[in-house]
Amino acid sequence: MAGRLHPILTVAFAALILLFTGGPVLLSLYGSLVPDRILLSPDKSIITEGPNFETYRYVFTGQLPESYQQESANRAMISDAARQVPRALVNSSIYALAAMVLNLILGAPAAFVFARYVFPGKKISFMYLILSPLVPAVALVTPIYMMLQFLGLVGTQLGIILVHTAKALPFTVLILSVFFRKIPAEIFEAAVLDHCSRFQTFWRIALPLALPSVAATGLFAFMISYSEYMFAMILSGDTRTRPVSVVMTALARNTDVSWSLLNTGIFIAIVPTLVLVVFVWRFVVEGLLSGAVKG
Repeated sequence: MAGRLHPILTVAFAALILLFTGGPVLLSLYGSLVPDRILLSPDKSIITEGPNFETYRYVFTGQLPESYQQESANRAMISDAARQVPRALVNSSIYALAAMVLNLILGAPAAFVFARYVFPGKKISFMYLILSPLVPAVALVTPIYMMLQFLGLVGTQLGIILVHTAKALPFTVLILSVFFRKIPAEIFEAAVLDHCSRFQTFWRIALPLALPSVAATGLFAFMISYSEYMFAMILSGDTRTRPVSVVMTALARNTDVSWSLLNTGIFIAIVPTLVLVVFVWRFVVEGLLSGAVKG
């Protein structure tokens, strides 16, 4: 009995985690496929009525659902903010991908240097970099806004990308420095004997060995940028630069908004992260498993 208890508990905890992580995604998908009259009715469901894609059509084309084209319909439930979701989704994807790439370009070499080399001011600079995220973001809003305003970057995509990159960079350096430190020193000593420069050692040896960790760190930087709200709200201008976090907040603030339309916006906003996690995380897991087998 004791031997069977462990697998049962494992499955139970895994199911519980899956329920809390995947449940909201499935609920938002379900809520986006049924109109409010079915969603709020105890006698009707998607099985009896079938899926409805009218809210998706409205988000992408602007065509009102048939139920809201009637004279007695409450059109206040159809928020114009939902029409901004596709554009905001593109903006968020651009910001997050750019922040991820910049984080890896800047953070990976910095982490390698902090992990493998000794230089003056190493401890102070590393502590300053790692402790910088402890400063409350609200305390940095005004100085960052004034700095970007002086540079003419307020309301631009570049300004938001730079702020998101700076916000995720300390985590990138910290995480990757741990992985670079775990690589055996003998490998780098052999590279020095083969007359490899520091850059060649990083590019040809350290980076390939830590590639799964680099991919996971890049995914983490993407998620930080994609979900960031405060700086995006303050630094973004009109609809051309607003990310999806700002648009979804505006949509959720409408107390009369259609539940089906709100769930449609939520699920559309989730899709890019789901796609990235599926592709990147599979690569990360395969890399870790292959490394474990070789070791």
